[in-house]
Amino acid sequence: MSRALHSPWQRHVPRIDLSHTHWLTDSGSLTQKLKKHCQHFSVQRINQRSAPLALAEIAQMQRPRGRSVLQRQVLLICNGVPAVFAHTVTPIERVSRDWPFFNQLGNRALGVALFSNPMIRRVSFEYTRLCAQDALYQTAQSALNEQGFDISLPAHLWARRCVFTHSRHTNSRMMVTEVMLPSVYTLQPTP
Repeated sequence: MSRALHSPWQRHVPRIDLSHTHWLTDSGSLTQKLKKHCQHFSVQRINQRSAPLALAEIAQMQRPRGRSVLQRQVLLICNGVPAVFAHTVTPIERVSRDWPFFNQLGNRALGVALFSNPMIRRVSFEYTRLCAQDALYQTAQSALNEQGFDISLPAHLWARRCVFTHSRHTNSRMMVTEVMLPSVYTLQPTP
């Protein structure tokens, strides 16, 4: 069996359990949605560093192959259990101009900054089903292990991604990929 470099991303909503679909398709802030579905929400930053752009990200980011980006990876945690693994990339040379808040986030959610600025626009979602051979799946599993979470992931994980642009800055692009971890589907709205 050949090792997949990436899963195919597609614009149509995947056919999954209807009770799970809203986690992939909701057009609002995933951070705000998670907060409405748990008592205690937190962000655990895994890393923020220069990294090569993945092959699956080249077209969306409109960057040449081999160019490095600033990458940020976090776990979004509800009631002490990781619910989402998030992977964000943006061109290093554009951070200070296009996304000045990015380097000050620490363990705070990126969504708060993106959705509070009316000059930032989100392009439509793309979806994929990750399998254990996918690099993004393996990165999510490694992040869980490194942070001390003893969670064995199922054979497949659903993920979505989108690009954010800033209307004041030509060619500004930030891509956010969110991998839904098994516990997200068990969350219920809090009263």
